[in-house]
Amino acid sequence: MRFTLTLVRHGESEANVCHMLSGWMDVELTEKGKSELEELRTSVEYPESDAYFCSPLKRCRETFHILFPDKRPTISDEYKEINFRSLEGRMLPNKEDIRSYFSSWVEDKPQKDEETISTVMERGRKALLDTVGKCEKEGKHSATIVMHSGIMRASIIALFNLDKKEFLEMFVPNGLGYVITFEDLHPLSYAVLDKSFHSNR
Repeated sequence: MRFTLTLVRHGESEANVCHMLSGWMDVELTEKGKSELEELRTSVEYPESDAYFCSPLKRCRETFHILFPDKRPTISDEYKEINFRSLEGRMLPNKEDIRSYFSSWVEDKPQKDEETISTVMERGRKALLDTVGKCEKEGKHSATIVMHSGIMRASIIALFNLDKKEFLEMFVPNGLGYVITFEDLHPLSYAVLDKSFHSNR
């Protein structure tokens, strides 16, 4: 059975602006982020799905209701971002600090008690496969999940057995993401979801 899974990152949040490790913190979208999502809703050809899901964190729920106002999502903790635990709220002032932190993190060298990349990869892989499996049992052929950049990238790395360092190169703009194709629960391919993407709807 062929299945299409669309992953969409939330819009720009207050934490994105100040380079904060927000993880499981419930930060809100910025006004700019909301405006950008309104523009994306009309300019991006988001694939039509049989089922919709969303992280419970506010930035994702706000994003969902802007992009898919006529849909009602299933909310699940499975799609939550990396849990930074005692590092939640830590500021990374510039791009060099961000790169340095995540360069160490992708080598499974956490600074404190945050989730390791291996843990996030397995959590994300399981969440996506469980979602696809449940949808297929209900006779559905597609789903959309509004989630977070970190777990999104880690999940794709796990599903396609990519090098962990790919995490550093996979840029996911706010409001965009990836479209993954499965065949009988086996991940076949993934494509970038951007303004040039064309669905088969």
